[in-house]
Amino acid sequence: MNTLNDRLTAAIAALPTTELGALNAVQLMRRFDTKYVVPETWLPQLMESMSGHAHVLSVEGDVECRYDNLYFELPGDRFLQDHLRGKARRMKVRKRRYASNNMAFLEVKERLPGGRTEKERIATSHGLSSSLSADEQAFLTSRVRHSEDLMPSLSGGFYRTTLVDFDRNERVTVDRTLNAAAMGGEDAPLLQGLAVIEVKQPRPDRYSPIQLWLRSLNDRKGIIGRETSMSKYTVARLARDGNIAGRAYLATYRRLINAQSWAGDLQA
Repeated sequence: MNTLNDRLTAAIAALPTTELGALNAVQLMRRFDTKYVVPETWLPQLMESMSGHAHVLSVEGDVECRYDNLYFELPGDRFLQDHLRGKARRMKVRKRRYASNNMAFLEVKERLPGGRTEKERIATSHGLSSSLSADEQAFLTSRVRHSEDLMPSLSGGFYRTTLVDFDRNERVTVDRTLNAAAMGGEDAPLLQGLAVIEVKQPRPDRYSPIQLWLRSLNDRKGIIGRETSMSKYTVARLARDGNIAGRAYLATYRRLINAQSWAGDLQA
């Protein structure tokens, strides 16, 4: 019997590939993001639904690429608290390393009122070092208030498959096998059995092929397969620190935990 990984590998292999250089036409550093959470068991069918619409990104021969992150916070967990309160304007600061080509960047990702996301970044030769070089600090100074007070707060990563629809100028990322650790804490899996899908568009469009496919499914349940507002960073912080009050975000977090349980039943 074929395993889930076998079926997923076969479904991805059936899609045409594109190289990293071709993404210059679909950079989407300013964009609108729509997120979904689905069981990993749905992923082979999801990939099949994109046939004729999308290419899969291949980096150094890898179509499922490892991403490692190191997040930074301000005193009082200001970024996290903005997410928990559902503020319209909020940001993240992180270092991200791509294992396939060993490139690393320092990034500032900001969510703006109206739902638009803007991301700025610079390459770093220091990988996921928890310290910031003079060049990195200079980059942050004009973008983050009190950037001199930034401290590392969370590490983690995931495996990502990126689908590119050149006709629609759209990217779809599929993240799975998430893990996270609080600084000084133990690394552990996150949202086991679930994948996080992100549809990235230059303007909101609910009629892209993957969104039409998701809405066509009859077995959606709770948060599963439906548009949701969630942050991998916020979920990881809540999972690794039981003392954080979820406030407005707590209902979303509980729905994700219920979804994780349901996904586990599907894989059993």
